[in-house]
Amino acid sequence: MACHRDEVVEQRMNEAGPAKPSPSRGFDAERINTLVQTLAIIGAGVWGVYTFIYEARIKPSLEPPAVSVTTHLEKAGERNDHVAIRSTVTRKNVGQTGVRILGLVYNVIGVRAQFGEKPTPIAASDGLGKADRVAAARDYALSEPGTVILHQGTLFAGATEREAEPSDLNPGEAVSRDLIVYADRTRYDFVRFEVSLAYTKEDDPPVKLRFEMGKEGSLTLKPGADCQAEHGSCKQLKMTDFGTEFSLW
Repeated sequence: MACHRDEVVEQRMNEAGPAKPSPSRGFDAERINTLVQTLAIIGAGVWGVYTFIYEARIKPSLEPPAVSVTTHLEKAGERNDHVAIRSTVTRKNVGQTGVRILGLVYNVIGVRAQFGEKPTPIAASDGLGKADRVAAARDYALSEPGTVILHQGTLFAGATEREAEPSDLNPGEAVSRDLIVYADRTRYDFVRFEVSLAYTKEDDPPVKLRFEMGKEGSLTLKPGADCQAEHGSCKQLKMTDFGTEFSLW
């Protein structure tokens, strides 16, 4: 009688199928899976925000300032032997960080070409290996360094103790300025336009500047006395020089 009862119990257990997992174990696995997915989504969002901030804020602030200068020259008119030349100087922030323009200098130099009656051979020189600049022309010579026709200089806010207009450039921003120059074609064969620009990063402390004039009358930008006394303050100062020429023929 006992054996029959055991067989009935075993048969009922077989008909019931395998034992079902504990509800608590299934709930824990599902909960862990959800938590892992949530953490992954949060991590991806945090990484995205960091990447955006790095690309938009951190990385540009680490880049050095970069400014390009271009000059477009064209004849604006003429009267007798004088030629009017319009110079359009464009300064552009080609970097990824804001730039503070501190100073700007123009020098316009008239140069005379002297032509010889006989061709002048270009001879070899033993000193070329030690020279840092070489220039030679056949049949003519230039009256270098030339004669300064005009010079202009401007110090912007931050470069002078006096009140001055600010001149800041955001990345990709450009500013142009026109200048009319008059040159005597009986005295010069061409004119040379030289532009010097001093600037720093927008977030860096400004550097005081001063003008200095050379013997030939050209104007240059130099760091102020404070910058010379504290050499560390001059490190962030950047200079860009550009020159182009225009024939009067």
